[in-house]
Amino acid sequence: MEEIMQSIISAIARHIGAGRRYFFLRIVCRRKAVSYKKLYNSDKKDPLAYNDNAFANGCLGMVVIAILILLMVKYL
Repeated sequence: MEEIMQSIISAIARHIGAGRRYFFLRIVCRRKAVSYKKLYNSDKKDPLAYNDNAFANGCLGMVVIAILILLMVKYL
């Protein structure tokens, strides 16, 4: 059960992180052509690039989740 919860939380964190990166690249850096699919599923032929992308998405997602938890604790 613990492994399933860890998998679900990591998937949610990766989606949140990829969404935040997509928002930043689309709004702030308008000249770059980027898609959500490209950010979330990088080229799996290059494992180093795939792991770097998954790590960046996961870290950013966990930061967003941590901020949301802190805000909920403070204001609820």
